[in-house]
Amino acid sequence: MNTNFDRIASETLQNHGKEIFDNITTNNALLYILKKKGNIKIVGGGTEFTHPLYYKLNTSFKSYSKLDAIDTPIMDDITRAVYPIKIVAGSLVLSTFDEAANAGDKEKLLDLADTVRMAAENSMSEVMGDQVWADGSVGTDFDGLQHLIPTTNTVGTIGNINAATYSYWRNYAAATVAFSTSSAGLIAMNLALNSMTFGRMGPRVVVTTPTVYGYYENALTAQIRYASTEMADAGFQSLQYATMPVVHDSNCPSGRMYFVDTDSLWLQVLARGNMRVTPFEQSHNQLSKTALMYLFGNLTTGSRRTNGVISAITLT
Repeated sequence: MNTNFDRIASETLQNHGKEIFDNITTNNALLYILKKKGNIKIVGGGTEFTHPLYYKLNTSFKSYSKLDAIDTPIMDDITRAVYPIKIVAGSLVLSTFDEAANAGDKEKLLDLADTVRMAAENSMSEVMGDQVWADGSVGTDFDGLQHLIPTTNTVGTIGNINAATYSYWRNYAAATVAFSTSSAGLIAMNLALNSMTFGRMGPRVVVTTPTVYGYYENALTAQIRYASTEMADAGFQSLQYATMPVVHDSNCPSGRMYFVDTDSLWLQVLARGNMRVTPFEQSHNQLSKTALMYLFGNLTTGSRRTNGVISAITLT
């Protein structure tokens, strides 16, 4: 019978690495949508993440007469937003006593290893839920949604591009909206959607707080409750707005509603930092063994103008 706990625990964690990541995405509405759209990008390497950005049209495309020379300019119409790679990590500490107490039965070893895995999974899920909503105030945090789609949209450098200089690099932002019986909230949502839609490009999901979600639900016609069946099937409570799912997330800041273009929003992760776990090592000053779990990644966008936020939402 194999009683080597280090190997069993390490293999349990490594074999469930993908499962842990999958459970993180399914615990968060925004990450779930990104996963469904294939917008979780595993990157082979590099010192930073880049996101392609098309910021102007090719001027050669226009009407011509039958013998006109067609323009052939060399277009500088593509740039890249650049984002740093951030680290989310934690430690897994195992008591040497617990290892000894469970060494006599392989099933006990497996149960203990699963307990360690579940604790790591729950902890990482909570942290990642916070990270995708980070506001950029802590340098080591992800460039979360509050940072990429700020309530003050005309200032600040995001993705190494200055919004004060380049107007195309500004998200939509509006404030002080009351979801009253006069349908002010729905009117504000319509204005927001129209302001950040450009042809086929625009937001694909609305994410808000549980409270504001309730405001929106109450503002709908009493007999009409359109729901997103896809989100419901995944276990998320949702409604529908202009073909988009409306979902609530407890990590969303109070009084806000985010219109998110998930086609331009990526969670980028380094392949060699994709929920990895180090081997367990004996501590030098206590009866315990320690392993580290880590993820190298960041949230990035290549189109801020198709995203937006309404803040300071109240009921009256």
